Amino acid sequence: RPSLQYYGASFIMFEASTIFLNMNWWMDKLGMTGSRLQLYNACTLLFLYLTVRLIFGVYMSYHLFADLDANGSSMPIVLRYFYRIANYSIILLSYYWFYLMIAAVRKRFSPSKTDKAIKTE
Repeated sequence: RPSLQYYGASFIMFEASTIFLNMNWWMDKLGMTGSRLQLYNACTLLFLYLTVRLIFGVYMSYHLFADLDANGSSMPIVLRYFYRIANYSIILLSYYWFYLMIAAVRKRFSPSKTDKAIKTE
């Protein structure tokens, strides 16, 4: 019996930031690393990732879990726990990846120590 189709489209929205991630990769390959365009793209990527994956994703996960609890008797318990474990894993990985993306942007766009030394002289 089908169930939880409503959440499929919501969780596919997680991929809204992928196009900006791919654009970032292409800018690296085209020698545009550290450019202003790449900075704007990185800011857009981080904003979308934060709003869609972290905020909206957690919100939809809460509703998914509420529906699993409310309609759980019509679904095998193994499947309910599978959905929960898979979803918690994706959420935890999303927070970790967001941390890595912020670290990469800070590393790429922060002035290096040699640049700071030149400016002070």
